[in-house]
This record gives sequence, C-alpha cells and structure tokens, in this order.
Amino acid sequence: MTLTSRRAARDPRRLARGFARLATDRATVAVFAVLAAAWAVGFFGVLPKEIWVVDFPALVAAFFFDTLAANEFGVRETATFYPALAVFGYLQAMLVVAVVRVLRTRLAGVGE
Repeated sequence: MTLTSRRAARDPRRLARGFARLATDRATVAVFAVLAAAWAVGFFGVLPKEIWVVDFPALVAAFFFDTLAANEFGVRETATFYPALAVFGYLQAMLVVAVVRVLRTRLAGVGE
C-alpha cells in the first residue's frame, strides 16, 4: 500500500462523498419513486394496503418519529409524519441501492 492510498483510506471526507454520491444517484431516485408509488396506491385504495409491506421500515420510523414529537414535544398530530415518511423513505431507498450494489459486487464471480 502506497502512502497516497493509505492517506486516501483515512480521508474522513471519503464517507461523506460516498453518501452524497449515493443520495444523488439515479437508482436511488428510482427506488424512492417506486416506494412512494407503492405507498400512494395503498393510500388511495388502488391496491390493498398490504402493498405497504415494501415501505414498512420507513413507515415504522415515521410513526415512531411522529409519536415521539407528539408525546415529548407537544407537536400537533401528524404534523411531522409525512415529512418524516419522505425522509425515511429516501433513506430506505439509499439503503436498498447500497445493499444491491454490495451484493452485486460480492456475487459477481460466483457461479462462473
């Protein structure tokens, strides 16, 4: 390992650049659009609400955050739910894209 590669491995901005790159990636936006569409079709009754199973992590986090805001800080009901759902849904989309990329790189040589 050269001095330059060791310095790059210790660079604290490396994680921030990777996070920003993942957050602005087309795949992340596409997965978020699919998650938002799944929530919307369940909300408006186009499909049964069981479709929300794909949004489950974001819904749980948003419900928790909304309950915390209402109980501890006196924020009115559902004032924070929908913004929190959007934020946690986007974080879920980022996580899905990151996991798929890691699995694709790890399993690329398997079975050949």
